[in-house]
Amino acid sequence: MPDDFEDRIINIKTAETIKADAKKPWKDQEMKGKMESRFFFRTALAKSILPFTLYKPDIIVLPVMIKPDETGKKKTHLYSSLELRREGYLEAAKWFKTVENIWDLLKTDKSSKMSSNGRLDFQKGLTEQNLEARYLVLYNTSGKDANATIVDRENLDLHFYCESVAYAYFTENINEAFYLTAIFNSTSPNELMKDFQSKGLFGARHVHKKILDIYYPKFDENNDLHIKLAELSGAAHKKAKEYLEANPPQKELAANLLGRLRLEIKKHLSAEMKEIDLLVKKVVG
Repeated sequence: MPDDFEDRIINIKTAETIKADAKKPWKDQEMKGKMESRFFFRTALAKSILPFTLYKPDIIVLPVMIKPDETGKKKTHLYSSLELRREGYLEAAKWFKTVENIWDLLKTDKSSKMSSNGRLDFQKGLTEQNLEARYLVLYNTSGKDANATIVDRENLDLHFYCESVAYAYFTENINEAFYLTAIFNSTSPNELMKDFQSKGLFGARHVHKKILDIYYPKFDENNDLHIKLAELSGAAHKKAKEYLEANPPQKELAANLLGRLRLEIKKHLSAEMKEIDLLVKKVVG
């Protein structure tokens, strides 16, 4: 982001890449307008979540502001377009009023009693996110295998929110984050969960919470095996990041290209993955 990004009004529009992945009836919707910079955030869609690395987390706009609660902790506050107007954010108010109108026009019978903000914050999935934890362990919900990486909030230029295409675990302990990503990216848990996954035309699909049904112990700083896994994962994160920087995707990551890139990264990490797989087998039994 430019140095003078704060307190600016910026022209924005619906990203072409998002339109390509959208489903009916939302696929044909395109928005253009202006937005105050304080409503810009980052998130990770499926294409951003690669084994041991994060690829270009997307910029999004949300009708939220982050303010301290009574204990001083950061808290997400969700606003309607009318509330934004009353707060003086006229561009955001116009944008999100359009969002509310489109939602009311196109929402399904199943969502007939839900507002656009209600859908955005379904089951408090937005407003209850932990904004204090420095590290987020992310893994994808779709696909036949889990791919996990770590988001370090201190390395990002905007506040980060987890999107519904990923599951997140929040922690202040980087070694715990490394330990978990080693397990989620390893072979054994992904093979063991296949019996629990739904089946599609091409076999098992959708990770969701199935990988969490596989037993693995809570991270223990005093367990040499856990620490060794964390160290290997840390090395894999560094190596995967360097590989991605040296070999950036030349095209937008459609599903087939995304799967290929994930395999290429794991192939590049073959030495680390071999050691990780051996240790994870000891951990999960």
